[in-house]
Amino acid sequence: MIYEDTRQQKGKHKNIEAYCRQNGIRIIRQALNVGDYQIAGKGDVSVDTKMGIAEIANCCFQSHERFRDECQRAQDCGIRLIILIEEMPPGGDLDKWVSPLDRYGEPRYLFDPSTLKKVMQTMTERYGVQFRYCDGRSTGKLLIEYLKGERT
Repeated sequence: MIYEDTRQQKGKHKNIEAYCRQNGIRIIRQALNVGDYQIAGKGDVSVDTKMGIAEIANCCFQSHERFRDECQRAQDCGIRLIILIEEMPPGGDLDKWVSPLDRYGEPRYLFDPSTLKKVMQTMTERYGVQFRYCDGRSTGKLLIEYLKGERT
């Protein structure tokens, strides 16, 4: 059984719900101190899911204080916080990420991926938060593995 934070948009991660259903893992919605998912009765690891690189950029730039506070709260509570980003950067290197274009051929997102990479490294160094990328098809499996401590 895992907990899903009540602030997480219900139905946002159908891939996680499907994986859990197929593997007999029950999801209970409950307010969590940090992150989006935890194993019931085991609050030392929490996984926060992000739909893609643009969403983590938003957290690191536009919502920096709130995101930093969550990372600090996790550290203060002894919770290992893993940010699971459902997008693989080209060749696994965030520096090579390029914003998708809008319908006018302009970049949809205007941030420097190298700067984002540095911000994420700083968050890891200061608060111990870990950033992991995945393909959306494997999110459910990886989420459970991280929560169980089967993956670092």
